[in-house]
Amino acid sequence: MRNFILRNKQIFITGLIIGGVFLLIIFSSSTRKVKGPILAPSETSNTQTEDTRETGGDYRPRGLWNVPSPSDEPVNENAAQDTPPEEEPLVKPTEILDITFNDKGFSPPAANGFKYQTVRWKNETDNTIYLQQMKDFFEEFKEPVEVAPEAVLEFELTKAGMWGYRETESGEMGSIFIVVQRTTN
Repeated sequence: MRNFILRNKQIFITGLIIGGVFLLIIFSSSTRKVKGPILAPSETSNTQTEDTRETGGDYRPRGLWNVPSPSDEPVNENAAQDTPPEEEPLVKPTEILDITFNDKGFSPPAANGFKYQTVRWKNETDNTIYLQQMKDFFEEFKEPVEVAPEAVLEFELTKAGMWGYRETESGEMGSIFIVVQRTTN
């Protein structure tokens, strides 16, 4: 044991020095007095903060932080829920998003689609395939959906977002990035 310690003396000395430095850092940081958090001033504040005077700029952050509402009336949090936001009319796409499945997997493996667009999967293999979503997105795909050999499955995309699916037997994956298409006037 003595020979082991003598052979590795430099390693032990380095470890002690590093440990001492860490203890010094911990001790000095725990005794240092720290001011409270510095919050950005509100839009209603007319005084300049110490930070802006030091930099010489006239920086005025936007937004209210920890400031009560400027009006004396209580804010009705349910008001936004009572009236739905006005949306531009949606366009229901007429073209079909075609995806094929063969021995090489889905083609295309990643597609872009629109909300309310119809997607059509075509099974070009000799085996039945089962499509299953990777996380809950569409109620219709909670359980794997069967597509017979040389058959077609059509489905309307009723939600926007990234939707991933896979073929359960082969493990091949595909995805559709679904966006909302709006009319432009």
